[in-house]
Amino acid sequence: MDWIETLLKKSCDKTLTKKEVLHSLFHMIEVNENNLNQIQTDKRDFGPELEEFRQSEINEIDFHIKYYRGLVNFINNIPEIKNNN
Repeated sequence: MDWIETLLKKSCDKTLTKKEVLHSLFHMIEVNENNLNQIQTDKRDFGPELEEFRQSEINEIDFHIKYYRGLVNFINNIPEIKNNN
């Protein structure tokens, strides 16, 4: 993931700060966890076709949560870039 660090270094003074990126990721995690909880607690019977779709959505949202958490861990390990201008 060296390209992510390089990209962050090149754009840090033109875009979001590390804190802002992490805040955004935490928000995405929260939104996805809420959506996942809503889908998992809905006990209505929609039939086999929609149940398959529901399981697919659960798997996709779970993947995104893990992906965002991985990004948070990775970004947390990147030292703050100080602008000396």
